[in-house]
Amino acid sequence: MVTYRRGGYVQGADEAVERTCDHCEWHCVADSYPELIRAYQHHLREAHPKAWLRV
Repeated sequence: MVTYRRGGYVQGADEAVERTCDHCEWHCVADSYPELIRAYQHHLREAHPKAWLRV
């Protein structure tokens, strides 16, 4: 069974991190925190450029 964390680092093979967007219904689950942040930043640049500039 996979354990999902909201932020923080993955500590084992059966864990993942997740993030939702504060501006829309976008949701991502990733195997690592850096992978999650890359996906979130890409989403913000593409879908919410003004919000991305403030981050």
